[in-house]
Amino acid sequence: MAGVGTALAPPDLVALDLSVRCPGGSVADALQSADTGMHAILGLARDGGLKPAEMQTTGASVYPQYDRDGSSISGYVAQQSLRLRIRDRDQVGRLITAFSTAVGNALTIDNIALQIEDTAPLVTEARRAAFADAETKARQFAALAGRALGQVLYVVDTPSGGGPVPVGGLSRAKMAMDSYAGSMPVELGENSVSAQVVVRWAWN
Repeated sequence: MAGVGTALAPPDLVALDLSVRCPGGSVADALQSADTGMHAILGLARDGGLKPAEMQTTGASVYPQYDRDGSSISGYVAQQSLRLRIRDRDQVGRLITAFSTAVGNALTIDNIALQIEDTAPLVTEARRAAFADAETKARQFAALAGRALGQVLYVVDTPSGGGPVPVGGLSRAKMAMDSYAGSMPVELGENSVSAQVVVRWAWN
């Protein structure tokens, strides 16, 4: 019998992916502007209580810009990307406001993801629910066949093929920018972790 189980919990971590994107007349100018902007963001993040392990550079690039005809280079754009792991959801809007004030239109918000830092307890709960689901169905079929379940012969844990799945909050677009207050409400909702098992019983 195949069984499926799901466990739910509110996320306890906000992963904020952002970038600083700066133009310049030369590669050096663009890089200098991007460096200045990113240093400002990192300083604000540290002032906000984020630890070094909660700040990770995820990318850096420089590419040319071309004129309207596309025939010659008119400048360069440097981009640096950063991921912040924020444990206080109320801090997300405050940090974004501070970053945008510091670097202006050079700031881009690439993604905001709601995560569960430790999914092990949820996986355990989901597996328990999946086994119970399989056992309930097995007992029903055994009764229909006039038999009784015997011992378990084997159990196969089938990978669910993914991590926690958001089932509410930000994942359902319950996030809005208040352009007047400069805050970004973040609704946590719940994330789900699923497990699938296949269990074979002997019949008595």
